[in-house]
Amino acid sequence: MCLDEALRKSGIDFYNSIIDSRNTIQCWKNDRGFRVIADKTNNNFIGFISLGGMNRYDGYMEIEYAVAARYRNNGYAMQAVKKMLDYGFKEMNLSAIAAWVRSHNKESIRVLEKCSFTFEGRLRKHACDKSDTLCYSILREEWEGLSRLCIDIRAMNYDDIPSICRADGDESQKNIDI
Repeated sequence: MCLDEALRKSGIDFYNSIIDSRNTIQCWKNDRGFRVIADKTNNNFIGFISLGGMNRYDGYMEIEYAVAARYRNNGYAMQAVKKMLDYGFKEMNLSAIAAWVRSHNKESIRVLEKCSFTFEGRLRKHACDKSDTLCYSILREEWEGLSRLCIDIRAMNYDDIPSICRADGDESQKNIDI
């Protein structure tokens, strides 16, 4: 997966030897912030996601993720980021999670925006390939606000019909009957 050209362009490290790969896998196995993204139905590997230190302060980490080519554009990255936010804020007690994404990686930018990350700025010609890097982050208090949604979803029943008609602006008995 790390040899995937699209991932290499997005900044994911790639490995050219079995020794490099084994060493990396060993580090990942020992890192409590590293997780595999797996399909719930069959446990197939979809990708990976991690929270790593940025040499800032305790409680501030960077999120990185990659989804294998055949699983992209199915919402897996967004689901994984949301689960990792829960893990980072609940289990690791983080106060901020940052993400750095190459400006040409439109798919990853959409994932971050859908997961309520805030755009912080652009580092011009920051990446090794001299492309721009965009900085995003989400704070604990922002994430907590997301988890306190004021709605619920449930099965619809007949008692909902008058409310539906009111929402449409016509709660006449004729409309309710229809």
